Amino acid sequence: MLAGLVLLGPVPAAAEIYRYTDATGSSHYVEGIDSVPQEYRARAAPVGLRNAPAGAPTPAPPGSGAALGRPGATPGGAGSAPGAEKAGGTTIKYTPGERIMVDVKINGSANANLLLDTGADRTMINPRVLVSAGASISRPVGTTRVTGVAGSDEVSFVVIDSLEVGEARVGRMQVASYDVAGAGDGLLGRDFLDRFSVNIDSTAGVVTLSPK
Repeated sequence: MLAGLVLLGPVPAAAEIYRYTDATGSSHYVEGIDSVPQEYRARAAPVGLRNAPAGAPTPAPPGSGAALGRPGATPGGAGSAPGAEKAGGTTIKYTPGERIMVDVKINGSANANLLLDTGADRTMINPRVLVSAGASISRPVGTTRVTGVAGSDEVSFVVIDSLEVGEARVGRMQVASYDVAGAGDGLLGRDFLDRFSVNIDSTAGVVTLSPK
């Protein structure tokens, strides 16, 4: 389950992160299209995240007019969804070379600390935290079985009213109710991240989320 975790360290040049699937069906995340093996490039897709070049200035705060994220991204474009509310942007500070832990607020009340994971399609939150946020984990909207190095397990999906990172807010969304070992209170996945333009300055240790 955690095979998609990406450790973001200093890189010599700006590189957008691409996802591709190899012949065995395994997903990989690499920096730059040139890092994708030639035979898989036609199916490789950017995930909307990039590392800033070494020595680059810290990204400007949202609203400053700085262009962030994927070129050509426009409000209401890909990644937008009914119920998604993006009140603004935010910056997340972390120690370069270490995992990016993000303070979030669930349903406007419960606080949690999630690991930013560009390899996770879905956000996963500890059931204990979801209960404190008022989510009904006893009546999931769906379930699935996942298999990892420790065996297989059943994961339930529940609906939350909102998920906030600073001023960046997404409204009603489904999240996985699951205790991810070694990841704080869970994982912050692409179902949240893809709704924003994301810039990662791995030299300054700053992640910037800004509305598309």
